[in-house]
Amino acid sequence: MEDYYIYIFAGLFVLFMILIIIAYCRLSSLSKKYKLLIKGLSEKNVEDLMISYSDELYKVKNEIEGNIKIRLSDLEKQMPTCLRHFGLVTYNAFENVSNNMSFSFAVLNDNCDGIVITGIYTRDNSYVYSKEIVNGKSVKVLSNEEKEALNKAFASINKK
Repeated sequence: MEDYYIYIFAGLFVLFMILIIIAYCRLSSLSKKYKLLIKGLSEKNVEDLMISYSDELYKVKNEIEGNIKIRLSDLEKQMPTCLRHFGLVTYNAFENVSNNMSFSFAVLNDNCDGIVITGIYTRDNSYVYSKEIVNGKSVKVLSNEEKEALNKAFASINKK
């Protein structure tokens, strides 16, 4: 029985040696492919190229983020002066004209500065008037419809 153990161990040893040789061949083939990949097609190797591309990408990312923050800051500074609060009222200016063809349109910025535009429609003509709004007050006297349009624009400011 002891003779069989020697043959079993010898067989296992040969099997392990074959497996080691196969693993070595595969590793050496993989190592050659890796060296070719790292060597690359140019003077620099692929690893150096990847590192330089990564550095450039990081620089570009930081530059873009900085530009976005600056532009966003500029836009936030300009927002109070942008006309972004609106009020519209349509109505019949005269009894013989229907379909609410006349209108008053108020537009304001965050500082309550803006304009009221009124369009009066008749069967023969149309007239458009504008009135300046400064600090929420009109320079000229407003009609009821213009006041209503202005109040709608104020309401959108107060929703903030």
